[in-house]
Amino acid sequence: MIIDFEYQPLLEDYKKNGDMLLGSILKILENSGNKHSDAAGDAILEGSSNGKAWVLTDWLIDVIIYPKYGDKIVARTWSEPVNNLFICTRDFEMYCNGELSVKGTTKWILLDLNTNRPCKITQEIINKYQPEDKHTYEDSKLPKLVLPESFSRETPIAIRRLDIDFNDHVHNLTYLDYALEGLPEEVFENRNFKKLRISYKMAVKSGEAIVCKYAENEGRHICCIYGKGGDLKTQIEFD
Repeated sequence: MIIDFEYQPLLEDYKKNGDMLLGSILKILENSGNKHSDAAGDAILEGSSNGKAWVLTDWLIDVIIYPKYGDKIVARTWSEPVNNLFICTRDFEMYCNGELSVKGTTKWILLDLNTNRPCKITQEIINKYQPEDKHTYEDSKLPKLVLPESFSRETPIAIRRLDIDFNDHVHNLTYLDYALEGLPEEVFENRNFKKLRISYKMAVKSGEAIVCKYAENEGRHICCIYGKGGDLKTQIEFD
């Protein structure tokens, strides 16, 4: 099953130069995935209330060209065939005025909220999503992220109540905001990233103290979100 989601952008989705914000691109792709879940009869909120929830573990995004203010935006998504009953892959494409502008992929697990452990993805669930033999990347393995040996900058992050989603932890797109906040000023002001890689390690919950640590390595900007005890929560790499 392939889902096309036509999005009507808002002014808040753009930078002052007219380029769409990276966070808005991810938001649109995420919403197209939600449309797919609804069409498959696997409503996200309903599943969460029944004790199971889809949890995002990884993003990989390539921006071919940033959509501009006024462009017609259509997001396309589908699920790949499931080869591992504990992990599934959702792919994305975004079209700007009919031209491919963004491509990406994500990895998901189905989490038992009572045990906080992944559970098997049943054939019944797989059949609902009607996987497509179609891939945005030839290699299904995502690029491995390497932790920097040291960091040049640390930014304490205040978690707002509005950052917490229906699963009672920080929403996955909010970590991107935290990482952008941790970038040096000149990097943030001149940002025009073409590739984004996110790996979620541990959920951040309300009341936690976290810090964003930054390092630059061969032109790549690496932001790591750490908890108070030094545990890595999320690693984000901009290129």
